Amino acid sequence: MDALYIGASGMLAQNQALSLIADNLANSQSPGYLAEVGTFVAFPNGTVERTGPVPGILGQSAAGVALVSGLNTGASDIEPTQNPLDLAINGPGFFVVRTATGLAYTRDGQFSLDAKGNLVTSRGDFVLDQAGKPIQLNPDLPVSVNSQGVVSQNGKVVATLALTNLSGANLQAIGDNLYQGGARLPFTGQVEQSALNTSNVNLPEAMVQLIDAQSRYQSLTDLVNEESKRLSTAATLGMLT
Repeated sequence: MDALYIGASGMLAQNQALSLIADNLANSQSPGYLAEVGTFVAFPNGTVERTGPVPGILGQSAAGVALVSGLNTGASDIEPTQNPLDLAINGPGFFVVRTATGLAYTRDGQFSLDAKGNLVTSRGDFVLDQAGKPIQLNPDLPVSVNSQGVVSQNGKVVATLALTNLSGANLQAIGDNLYQGGARLPFTGQVEQSALNTSNVNLPEAMVQLIDAQSRYQSLTDLVNEESKRLSTAATLGMLT
């Protein structure tokens, strides 16, 4: 039974790893995407106890394995563009935006202006200034953004971008290159105008991980199948222990 339990838990963990790697590969070209990383951890052994009229210890539960996922907050490359509203962060840091569900953070600086001149993300969320307000610009005037996120038009300061570093602990992806959670820390990066952060997915490494996870999943599948046959045979012969 131990081998069956260990194999099944391993299959589940490897399946989760395959899903994680597939997400990374699918988003490898998404601006500002943070790669997901997975760590395998072992379940602790436990004691199986019987309750009821005749309590007692039945034995020890088998150890298994699980996948704990997190985000790679490491640096990504920067690619120049021709759009003055495209903004990248050189080094650590995030832009602060307002979504329908509250504040969120992103490294996807593919911004534009909505019908009212508000600076928005590619999905229409407001990009915020240091006061937590949307940034409104004159669409007829050129825009300049310096390394500290100060936004100017015709030499006049319009706003300063809300920028922050985030601790990796409790940081979670919520989709569309948006993240929530994590403690806010002082911004230490630099803003680059007319540029975008790439994803920080390492494609060659992700392909190796994919092949390895597929191989391990198949091996565990074979193990579970063989153990199931063994237990079935033992049960038929009345020898199951």
